[in-house]
Amino acid sequence: MKGFLGKQIARRYVLYAVFLFGIQGLVALLGATSLIVPDFPSPISYEYGRAVHLALATFWPVIGMMGMVYYFTVDQLKADIYSPRLARWQFVILLIASGGLLGTLALGIGNGREYLDGLPVFYMGISLGLLLGTYNLIRTLWKNRRKITPAAGIMTVGVVFLSVLLIPNVLRFNNPVADEAVKFWVVHLWEEMAFELTTSGFIASFFVTAGIAAKKDIEKWLYLEATLSVIGGLFGTGHHYFWIGFPPIWLFLGPVFSFIQVLPVFLLAYLIYKGFKKHKPFSLREKLAVWLILSSIFHHLTGATLLGILITIPWINLYTHGTYITSGHAHLALFGTIGFLILAGAYAILIEEDALNKKTYGYGVSGIILLNLGLIGMSLCLILAGFLQTYLWRVMGIDFMVVSSVINPYLILRALLGSLFTLGAAILSFLIIKTWWKTRKA
Repeated sequence: MKGFLGKQIARRYVLYAVFLFGIQGLVALLGATSLIVPDFPSPISYEYGRAVHLALATFWPVIGMMGMVYYFTVDQLKADIYSPRLARWQFVILLIASGGLLGTLALGIGNGREYLDGLPVFYMGISLGLLLGTYNLIRTLWKNRRKITPAAGIMTVGVVFLSVLLIPNVLRFNNPVADEAVKFWVVHLWEEMAFELTTSGFIASFFVTAGIAAKKDIEKWLYLEATLSVIGGLFGTGHHYFWIGFPPIWLFLGPVFSFIQVLPVFLLAYLIYKGFKKHKPFSLREKLAVWLILSSIFHHLTGATLLGILITIPWINLYTHGTYITSGHAHLALFGTIGFLILAGAYAILIEEDALNKKTYGYGVSGIILLNLGLIGMSLCLILAGFLQTYLWRVMGIDFMVVSSVINPYLILRALLGSLFTLGAAILSFLIIKTWWKTRKA
C-alpha cells in the first residue's frame, strides 16, 4: 500500500460497498419474484422490500465512491489524506447509519416517502459522514495545494455536492411541490452530477495509469465533463419537474439540458477508441477494470442517454412517466452507468496487491457477462412491459388491473433474467472479497 494509510482505509469502504452490492442482487431478485407471485412468503412486505432495494441501490455506490475518492486522491497527490483517523470514524458512522437504515426498513419502519423511505436520523448520519469526508478532502487538498490535480479537485467537488444535496432531505416539507423537488436532488442529481464528478476523476486517474489516454487529453475531457455535469445536471433535473406543479418553462429546460449531459460521454468513447488503437497489451488486472468501464459507457450511451432523451420529451413523458419504461431506464442509468464504474474502482483498489491468474480472470469475465446479460434482459422486459402499459392504460384507457394481467409474462421473464444478474453479482462480489482477504495485510 506504499505506506499511505488513506489507501488502506479506502479498502474498507469499497469492501463494504461490494458486500452491500451482493446483497442488493438477492433483494432485487426476491422483489421481482414477489411482484409476480403476490403470496410469495417473505418476512418483509413488498413495499418495504422495495424500499430496501432502493436504499441499497442509492447508498452502496455512495460508500464505494467515498473509498474510491480517498484512494485515487492519495494516488493523484502522492500524499496521504489529512486525517486517517477522521476517515476511520467517518466509515464507522456510515456503517452504522446505512445498517440502521436498511435494518429498520426491513422491519417495516419508515416515513412513507418514496425513494427516501427511511427514518430521518439515518439520513442525518449519512449526511454527517459525507460532511466529515468533505472536510477531510478539502483539508487534504489545502495541505497539498501545490500538487492538486484536476482529477483530485473534481472528485472533491463531487463529494461536496453529495453532502449539499442530501442534507435538505433530512427535513420534511409541508409543500408537496417543494418535497418532490428536493427529493429529486438525490434521486436524480446525485447520479447526474455528484456521481458523475467523482467517477470521472477515477476514470481520468485510471486511464492515465493504464496508458489508455494521454494526460493532456483526459484533463481536457475532465474539465468539459465537470462543466457539463454541473450545468446539465442542475437544469436537466427539470424533466422530473414536468407534472408536479413547476412553471411550464421546465418543459423546455428539462429535455434541452438533459441532452447536453450526453456530450462528454461520446467524447470519452472516442478517447477510448483512439487509445485502444495504440495501446500496449493490458495486464489481466487492467483488463477486468476496462471491461467494467466499457460496460458502463455502453449503458450510459444506450439506456441512460438514448432512452433517457426519448422519455424526457414532454409529450412522450406525459404518457410514459410512472410506467415500467421509467423503471427500465432507471436500472440502466443507475447501475448500468454508475454501478459498473464503482465496481471497476473497487476491483482496481482491492486487487492492487494481487497477481491475477487466468482462472480468476475467467471468473471475473463470466461475472461481468452475466451482469450485462441480466441487466439488459430484465431492462428490456421492463421497457416492453412499459410500452404495453402506456398504450393500453394511458392511451386506450383499459382498466389498470386488466393491463397488469397482460404485461405479467414480461415481468416473469424479467425475474428469470434478473437471476442472471444476481448470479453475476455473486461471482464478482465473491471474487473481490476473496482477493481482499488474501491481501488484507498488504
